[in-house]
Amino acid sequence: MNKLINYFVDLCLLRAAPQDLPASSVLFRLTLLTNVLVGTLVGVGSRMNPLQALGESLFEVLLLLLVLHAALRWQARLARFAQTATAILGSGTLTSLLALPLLNLGAEAGELAQLGGILLLVLVVWSAVVLGHILRHAFDLPFGQAVTLGVLYTLISYVVMGAVFPLT
Repeated sequence: MNKLINYFVDLCLLRAAPQDLPASSVLFRLTLLTNVLVGTLVGVGSRMNPLQALGESLFEVLLLLLVLHAALRWQARLARFAQTATAILGSGTLTSLLALPLLNLGAEAGELAQLGGILLLVLVVWSAVVLGHILRHAFDLPFGQAVTLGVLYTLISYVVMGAVFPLT
């Protein structure tokens, strides 16, 4: 288990690639489950009720997997789906875990809230860079182009999530 955690840390530090993972359906399902659970915790940490947080987490993962599957299929690289999806889900789980204490900082008053907000923004940007790093390997793209795609996907997914699950 430590080896797997170390892999995802290295992936988030851009020192590992998705192809370093085995193409394992068990590992894919494990990261999928972990990602949904941690996403639900982040939603609850953002003051959502647990059922709404679970629904949003499931929708977000489904959107990601559908877009990834379609893009890989379109580029005739569908064989890379399991490793790429596992890498994205695992790295997303790790960055979401890092977001949990920042959400609590954001709930504080004054300068702590500002610091929490800034750190959360940095984490979102870094998460998009990690996504770009993974996409670079999955689609054989230059780093800058892949990071641009990662940032665009992140922005578009926020817009879609906001449209499907508007703030009340």
